[in-house]
Amino acid sequence: MKQGICHLSQIPVRTEPKSSSEMCTQLLYGETYSILKQEGDWYYIKLDFDGYEGWISDSSIYETKPRLQSVQTKLFSSGGNDILHDGMVLTSMGSVLAEEQPSLELNLNELAKSFLGVPYLWGGRHFSGIDCSGLMQVVYKCVGIQIPRDASQQQQIGKPVKFENLFDGDLIFFDKNEKIGHVGMYIGNNQIIHSHGYVRIDELTRKGIKNSNTGLFTHSYHSAKRLR
Repeated sequence: MKQGICHLSQIPVRTEPKSSSEMCTQLLYGETYSILKQEGDWYYIKLDFDGYEGWISDSSIYETKPRLQSVQTKLFSSGGNDILHDGMVLTSMGSVLAEEQPSLELNLNELAKSFLGVPYLWGGRHFSGIDCSGLMQVVYKCVGIQIPRDASQQQQIGKPVKFENLFDGDLIFFDKNEKIGHVGMYIGNNQIIHSHGYVRIDELTRKGIKNSNTGLFTHSYHSAKRLR
C-alpha cells in the first residue's frame, strides 16, 4: 500500500472523485495517508491520524519521507526550514513539522481561542476555515489526544459528565431530531467556544447555546464528555 504526505498548507479531501464534490475534511501540512485505490486522476486515501477516508486529486499526491513528529501549536506559521518544502509555506495549528518543538504546558482554552473569528467551513481544519468538530480535533491534537473527525463520532468517546460538573476542556454535544450535529468546548463561566458562522464564544445553559449577540438559542443541549 502506497503512502503519501501533505506537502501543502492544506489539501481538501472530497466525498467523491471530482473537484465539484463536497469537501469532507482536510489534510494539514505534514499529515500522512495511505492510498487505497485510484480512479482516473483521483486517489482514494485513508488518513493515518484519524482513519478518515476520501478522495484527493493526483496533483495533491506527494510521496512520504521519514520525519519527526512534532505538532504545530501556533495558529499559523510560515517558513522554509521543513524537509518537505524549500520555499515559503504557510502552515496551520495541527500541522506536523519535522523540527522538534519546545515542550510547553499547553492550555486547551487558549489554543481554542486562537481560532476566534476564523470563518466556518464545512470539512475545514485550517485557520482559513474550520468546522465545529475540526476545531475540537485540532485543539486536542495539540495536547497529544487523538479524537475522531465528526461530532457524532466524538460523542462516542470519553467519560460522560453531568452539566453541573462541567470543567474547562469538556466537549459539549448538541442534537437536532435526536441526531448529534454540533460540538463545542466548555471554557468555564457558563461559556462555550464553537464554530458557528465563525469561531465564537457564547453562553451555555442546560437548554443549549444562547447566542451572545441575539440572545436566541441556536443549539439544543444533548450531552457532555471529558477526554482527560
